[in-house]
Amino acid sequence: MGGALSYRAAPLLAVLLLLVALQTGCHQAAPPPVGEQITADFNDPLAGLPRMDRPQKEAGKLKERLLELIDAAKGRIDAAVYSIGDREVISALQRACSRGVKLRVVTETEEYHGQLARLPCLALKLDENERLMHDKFMIVDNEIVWTGSANWTPGSLYFDANNALEIQDKKLAQAYELEFSQMFRAGQFGPQKEDNNAEEFEVAGTAVEAYFPPSDHPEGILTQLIAQAKESIEIAMFYFTDGALYQALVSALKRGVKIGAVWDERGFENFAISQMDELISLGVGVVDANPGLVHDKYAIIDGKITVSGSANWTRSGMGYNDEDIVVVHSPQIAHRFAENFERLYQDAQSYDQDPKLPPRVTIKHYNTQDVPARVEWRPHLLNKPDFYELCRARSPDGPCEKTFSNIPNDHWYFADETAQKGVTYHYRMRSSLDGKYSDWSNEYVVTAGPPDCPSSGAAEECDCDDGLDNDGNGYLDCDDYDCAAATACIGPEWPTIKLAAPVSEVLSAEEVEHNLKKYLGRAVTIRFYVLNTYDSGKAIFLDSSKDYQKDFTAVIFKRDEPNFLAAGIKPELDYDHRLIEVSGELEEYNGPEIILSSPAQVRVVK
Repeated sequence: MGGALSYRAAPLLAVLLLLVALQTGCHQAAPPPVGEQITADFNDPLAGLPRMDRPQKEAGKLKERLLELIDAAKGRIDAAVYSIGDREVISALQRACSRGVKLRVVTETEEYHGQLARLPCLALKLDENERLMHDKFMIVDNEIVWTGSANWTPGSLYFDANNALEIQDKKLAQAYELEFSQMFRAGQFGPQKEDNNAEEFEVAGTAVEAYFPPSDHPEGILTQLIAQAKESIEIAMFYFTDGALYQALVSALKRGVKIGAVWDERGFENFAISQMDELISLGVGVVDANPGLVHDKYAIIDGKITVSGSANWTRSGMGYNDEDIVVVHSPQIAHRFAENFERLYQDAQSYDQDPKLPPRVTIKHYNTQDVPARVEWRPHLLNKPDFYELCRARSPDGPCEKTFSNIPNDHWYFADETAQKGVTYHYRMRSSLDGKYSDWSNEYVVTAGPPDCPSSGAAEECDCDDGLDNDGNGYLDCDDYDCAAATACIGPEWPTIKLAAPVSEVLSAEEVEHNLKKYLGRAVTIRFYVLNTYDSGKAIFLDSSKDYQKDFTAVIFKRDEPNFLAAGIKPELDYDHRLIEVSGELEEYNGPEIILSSPAQVRVVK
């Protein structure tokens, strides 16, 4: 069983900057194979650490099986994939063309760069809808469905943690074909599509469900699965912003379900809209330490049910994008995903506990280029080095032409203002502890460009050196940067999260008003009579008293109103003069508030 830590059964560990639940234990012995009709594959980017330079090991079985399926196709391949750019995958598609295989592809317009143009058998459809065609599925010979979280790109197949399910079943393949045809033949994407396919299947004695957002309204299905959980939920997720799913997890916590999670670092950094920080404050999960993304979107429920597919647990993933979500009721498949989860989870724990491990430098950024070159890394969160050191070179593993030392151990990016526009740089990092340096990290390669200055000019911005949160996002970062400033911005400290256990009992509005400090920032359920509703044009307010600037109010922003309307609820009418219970994080603006993004957060009592 080994001595590796697991989230499952150890006592709670309080940490100043990141508070997580650490538990010890082992998975049970692997169940017998589920058979060849349903299989799960994963890549293994952690196998490339610390330099991320072992591509064959990093790809794991994921890419190998994808290529095998393409090479085995006899008559037709239909693929709806957000992004396609891996040369070996395109070569396999070329070989399929040479065998007479018919190839139809739907892909996202913004992600199409002409890589498929040389395929003679290709029939291509580009999504020009405002929302994303975010699917990652393939149908082979009207019989095999391949789906999961992986785009067909080098980054997704080698560096980002991803999974794929392969299911051999003609009825399931037909459901995917109907979804594919809406996009390919009819040109219907996102909210334009209809629910025109079956959702429940039996594959080799195993129950399988397939849902296609937004027409299948998967948010309710997932909240129901979470509500049915009795023992455990394990989640690996890139982005998580859905309020209803967040509240379902909080409710599960309250009834004693053990929840573990691996949250992607980049998804976590999007602090203002993510639900990840709220869940971490409740002791749920760790932030991943993979230099690539944790691009997975899966959950394992009670060790028996696996949820996977292309959809992040976000408002867009549930209600706007073209996505797929697969639910497999199989302990064997759940065990395969649980093994992958433990590997990611334990890696994050080991990294945080050992400051001698080389830093993990982020391979792909999801932020504005507000300086000529910016380098991000995942700091050690439990046991810290004394400082980090950054090397800038002109070639891979080349000598350091410039070294930036004494970078604080609780920071997570560096803005290199001395980088020259148009020059390609190779950055790598190491940590220092007690006068000894770690090995070098993986490299981040970037061609320096001009800062993304505001059109109004730098005079209207203050640099982050002034110590002010100039853009009001809750912490100092280089989005507060002044393009004309001469002083380097090292970036912000890692966000501090305080432990806040959910409150199990139902509270009254008067209780939270009189004890605001006790409950502020905690997940609560509040029962109150809606004395008045008010639509300001920007938000709908459900007031508990006439003094709305002091007393408790539930707030529904206009961006979230469609979630209620889709459920047949007009909040300003249907909640008015009703006794209701609302659940969420208690905040303070004009008095105590809970922000409601989903009708799942509201229960009408009377």
